[in-house]
Amino acid sequence: MNEWELQHYLTKKWRKENLYYNGFEYHLVCWELMFPSWDINDKRTKWNEISIDFILYSIELSEFLCVELKNILKGKKNLFSAYCQATQRAIHFIEQYDVKKLNRARKLCHTSSINERGGIDSTIDEIKFSKKPAIKRVLMAKSFQSNASEFIDYLNALNRSELQNEYSIYSTNKEFERFNAINEEQFNLIEHNPLFLIQLD
Repeated sequence: MNEWELQHYLTKKWRKENLYYNGFEYHLVCWELMFPSWDINDKRTKWNEISIDFILYSIELSEFLCVELKNILKGKKNLFSAYCQATQRAIHFIEQYDVKKLNRARKLCHTSSINERGGIDSTIDEIKFSKKPAIKRVLMAKSFQSNASEFIDYLNALNRSELQNEYSIYSTNKEFERFNAINEEQFNLIEHNPLFLIQLD
């Protein structure tokens, strides 16, 4: 199963049954949410903005999970790049969060869904999203390298400039470049909100 197939599988699964994590229930809100338009990444219509793989929400906790999904995540550069990607997308979500925009995105997902993601559904239940939710950034994968948690803990402890110094040893890529564009004020939105890993069963 490649990453696209995994995305499709999880979309179908979470549309039927909610994600349970650490004893709490999370509803699938939307997938492939793009910034800054808050449209849905769809090759049939629009695909020219950055997007995040999944947004999930716990009603009980008033908490969102901003999830970047990978299939297999191994190698320090790949893990670091994914960390930057998840962080940059979560910052955009936090910075631009608006209940009305999110409800629109959720409706777009369900009313224009391709069959691989479960098909069209025009009768979705209403969710009353918090106006001041907790928002967490998540890297999710089928498989991580053995020391991934320790490396992520190390990255979580660094400030913005320290992170930039750390990845400067690697050849650049688009996620490092996007992270470079984050300013101090934006980084402060997640500075005390560590990224965490979820490994799929």
